[in-house]
Amino acid sequence: MSAKENIDPAEWIVINNMFEFWDFVGQQSNTLFSTSDFKAILVKDSDWPKRIFNLGMEQDPEPSVFEKLAVQIQAGELPNMITFTESLAERYQEPLSAVGFTPRMKQLGMMIDLSAAVFNDEASSAIHFEEVQDQEKADLFASIAAQSFNYHVGPEVVASLINRKDKLRLFIAYHENQAAACGLIFYDAQGNAGLHMIGTLPESRGKGLAKKLTVHLLKECINDQKKLCVLHASKAGEYVYVKLGFNAVKDVNTYHIPLKP
Repeated sequence: MSAKENIDPAEWIVINNMFEFWDFVGQQSNTLFSTSDFKAILVKDSDWPKRIFNLGMEQDPEPSVFEKLAVQIQAGELPNMITFTESLAERYQEPLSAVGFTPRMKQLGMMIDLSAAVFNDEASSAIHFEEVQDQEKADLFASIAAQSFNYHVGPEVVASLINRKDKLRLFIAYHENQAAACGLIFYDAQGNAGLHMIGTLPESRGKGLAKKLTVHLLKECINDQKKLCVLHASKAGEYVYVKLGFNAVKDVNTYHIPLKP
């Protein structure tokens, strides 16, 4: 049974956008590893987006798949993070635990109907936005993301994503002409938009940049005639997105195997 048959439509839309996004990144950067049961990003010289994903989205895996994943992770052959939507995380909790997977991170999948969205965010002369369209800006985007999320984001991976505006658009937010935040939009095959990699430099936080950047991205989605937009919020970001009109759908759960040093 596939995930699309097993979970409600809103939950599928939210997780599918994320997984299509990772699939796209993997294809563009030539780092995608695919099997009949799962996909993985095997990127080098970058901590992002090293992830195993898509397990159970096409069909229920055989129990032996979880054991094989654990062995390959411990051998350093696969990334030590695997992500599921909440319904599938619950479905596979027992076989995941049996081979040593434990919770690593949880985000809240959220959705907004753009056809009914109204944004009253006031423009600020101190803030402007630029779209990433060349290597120099790709390097800058990677640097902002790395400092915002505290993990290495390879400039080469980001550079592989530019100039595909039909699928993905990257933006940098400037505060008083200083690069301060980043974020991107991914358009999936179903015509839905997803916001990803929204981050603010530590020294630029507290100025409302994340909210203003999110509103800018949503307006770009509307201009590109998208009707639904999804994102995956940290606990700290949930309040901002609820205020903008996003509704909670389901959690997105990531697991790892604690490895001995």
